[in-house]
Amino acid sequence: MKISRAPVCLGLLLACGWASGCKDEDEIKVYRVSKPEPEPQQQQSPAPANGEMGGMPQTGAPASADAPNARPSQVAGNPPPTWEAQPLSSMRQASFLVKGDNGTMADISLVSLAGPAGGALDNVNRWLAQLGRPPITGEQLSQMARHVPSPLGDAMVVDLEGLPQGADAAKDGRIVAGIVAGDNRTFFFKMRGNSALAGSQKEAFVRWIGTVRMAGGEHPHP
Repeated sequence: MKISRAPVCLGLLLACGWASGCKDEDEIKVYRVSKPEPEPQQQQSPAPANGEMGGMPQTGAPASADAPNARPSQVAGNPPPTWEAQPLSSMRQASFLVKGDNGTMADISLVSLAGPAGGALDNVNRWLAQLGRPPITGEQLSQMARHVPSPLGDAMVVDLEGLPQGADAAKDGRIVAGIVAGDNRTFFFKMRGNSALAGSQKEAFVRWIGTVRMAGGEHPHP
């Protein structure tokens, strides 16, 4: 039996066309997409210097002259109007500055510490050492001390003079100090500065000690 070539060729052509069409439909097209530019990162602020956090001063750092008191004072009194009040620190219950002629000045403070805080003799000898003076005995202290009554209790007042080596005589040379020893705390009144200026302020300093009392009516000897 003889088969005609025309139908066979036509069938082959149709089969190839169908296969070619399927191949085009199944072909996976790949597109190249440009990578987006990364967003810039926010620049981090440098760490505050000197351990400061958020612009706040370090713990224990002294308050600036324009800053408010670190905490309200626990005492009240009547200082002379010529004394310039200074910002309180974490230890000072009162702080003043007195200015005299030719740049002389004296620093005045009141510090309250728990317990006996070393005792009167040890603290007086510490002040003497600050002025470059040798220590004294308890008998010598009793002879030189002056006692002043105050709302806080009996105040022992001493007047010490001496200029340590290399010190500025305009700001140093004399310490007038008072100690009030209570049952649970000790108050230290101290004026240190130019000898002549401190001497001129001595009686005002002693009168101020006689007015200092606990704020809010608190009694210092529970």
